[in-house]
Amino acid sequence: MPQNLTTLVDTLLTNLANCIEEKAVKIVDDEKLVAWGKLRRAVKTKYYPDKKLIDVFVDSKIAPYAAYIHEGREPGKMPPVSIIEEWARKKRLLSSSSRGIKLPVRLNTSAKLNSKQQQISDRYHSLAWAVASKIKKQGFKPRRFLLQAILQSLKELKSV
Repeated sequence: MPQNLTTLVDTLLTNLANCIEEKAVKIVDDEKLVAWGKLRRAVKTKYYPDKKLIDVFVDSKIAPYAAYIHEGREPGKMPPVSIIEEWARKKRLLSSSSRGIKLPVRLNTSAKLNSKQQQISDRYHSLAWAVASKIKKQGFKPRRFLLQAILQSLKELKSV
């Protein structure tokens, strides 16, 4: 391939990779698939110029649950309750019943809680258990944010 053409292809594919990453993060934000921001930070693209290949992935070290969000989850297996409980605390799903009561977002079994904090903590645990049980029973649908981002980016590239 002539040098000018190679450079042009590399530039286009690098831009496409960046566009896919930006769109995936935007979809995660728009669909409110975030609590901690781990999922949006875990979205990655990598362009390999020697192979003319774009790799679109989510770093599982940052967001180990990303595959379940993207691919969905079949009924049958109970998800980890503690992660759901932290998510519920972060989203402040029980905020109306816990006005003025400070409760750490992250679970800490050695933390000393007063009686009101313990009540709220128990309610968050019950909520998380109920959500996990529902997921075990019904599963949940896939939210294919990476695939959406790829398709949107290719559609834009086609129209250019």
